[in-house]
Amino acid sequence: MASGQAFATSLVPTAVGNATKVFDVDSAQTDTSISGAYVDEIWLRYSKNNNIFIDAATAGSGTYAQSGTTTVVVTLANHNLKVGQEVYLDYTSGTAVDEAATVTAVTSGTFSVTSAGTLTTSGNVSVYAPTDICFYLVSTGTVTNTNQFFPLFVASVPSVVGEQTFSLTLKEILPLINHPVVQAGSNFGSANNEVAPKQRGLMLQRGQALYAAVSGTTALTNGFYVNVQAGYY
Repeated sequence: MASGQAFATSLVPTAVGNATKVFDVDSAQTDTSISGAYVDEIWLRYSKNNNIFIDAATAGSGTYAQSGTTTVVVTLANHNLKVGQEVYLDYTSGTAVDEAATVTAVTSGTFSVTSAGTLTTSGNVSVYAPTDICFYLVSTGTVTNTNQFFPLFVASVPSVVGEQTFSLTLKEILPLINHPVVQAGSNFGSANNEVAPKQRGLMLQRGQALYAAVSGTTALTNGFYVNVQAGYY
């Protein structure tokens, strides 16, 4: 569900119905047998299984120019991309070859990537940018005002096939947690941290819930499943 505005403007949804509940810890306060929940993993699964790129949303329409080097400069208004993010570029004119590339420089209306080939060309390009999904903490059973959404973190899922399953734990997006009992596994700095991570997660109290929303005013064309691994206590 779209938040109603770009996250570059604000992370807070513009209306109470512009976020989806993804995990509930008895927000209605009807189950006295639990005190809270420990969330140790959240992962996103794209609703399709593509082999070229993730087409979750309509691509941005821009122009590009490449002048005899591997640097491609793309002009795209309000792109909000950051250095280090991956994009998929579908070149619709000129001689450039479609590719996934990493952003190397940005201005407010342009960004640059390093292409796989050296060309002199220009034209139009469809830009598949990362999908930004914000997660919110809500401490009420019924949301009546947007100020009840407390933004926790944003997952930016690149539109490349290798990210169709996206772990917020392995990407180190879930926050470090001060848990009284260290969870089984290994610290993120250890040799096997990718297969047995620990010390990231969320502690939620009874009466709270997690919500999620996508940046923008338009719902995704193809969505993501939000999976939460957690236990009540």
